[in-house]
Amino acid sequence: MELVKAGRNARYNDNNNNNNNFFGSIFDNIDEYEWDFGVVHAPNLVNAFALPGGIIRVTDSLLQHLYLSNGEIAALLGHEMGHVLHRHSQRRVIKQRFISTLWDAFVYEDNDGYEESFGEAVAEGLWKSASYLGDLGFSRRDEYQADAAAWDLLSATYLDNKYVLRRYHPNSVKKLLTKLWDFQGRDATATAGWESTHPGTKERIDALKEKWSKLDSRQKRRFV
Repeated sequence: MELVKAGRNARYNDNNNNNNNFFGSIFDNIDEYEWDFGVVHAPNLVNAFALPGGIIRVTDSLLQHLYLSNGEIAALLGHEMGHVLHRHSQRRVIKQRFISTLWDAFVYEDNDGYEESFGEAVAEGLWKSASYLGDLGFSRRDEYQADAAAWDLLSATYLDNKYVLRRYHPNSVKKLLTKLWDFQGRDATATAGWESTHPGTKERIDALKEKWSKLDSRQKRRFV
């Protein structure tokens, strides 16, 4: 996964180039996780979530409704990776309920004719638990931190490293949130899950605009 490689690259860059720890320590623990990315079937639910350990799922409804570019998909995954790296998800999982959900996934059967993987079974089990969705709600502080992690991950794809094959502009984070905000205006019901678990979308867009505006011309040229 390109973003995992980018995170490793950022960590290496900070540790070896004497650049005053540009990315901070957020990527120091990126290899502690078994990153697992996937799509979960969830009709009419535009959302994405991250679980402790590096399991990240995006609903098929989000992909079907928003028509994301590759950069915007990278921004979405980077945002959810940020929740994992900051251990937001870990703090919000109620241990007993999570263990119960894992157990249910082992014996999961929904009779839909599709054989889910274990990760998909966990994901679908979580989405079917309305009370658990409430537990997964992040604070606005968490959201700003996850946005910053996504920004840094996408920025790190521009570092000079042969192992990162694609570059994703950090402004893709703002573009992703703008699409979500615009879609929310058209279909508030479908995006209710996103806003309840990822609050403050409009304010976060404004913060990302300000973040870009504060870069000087030399810094902006890095992303051309």
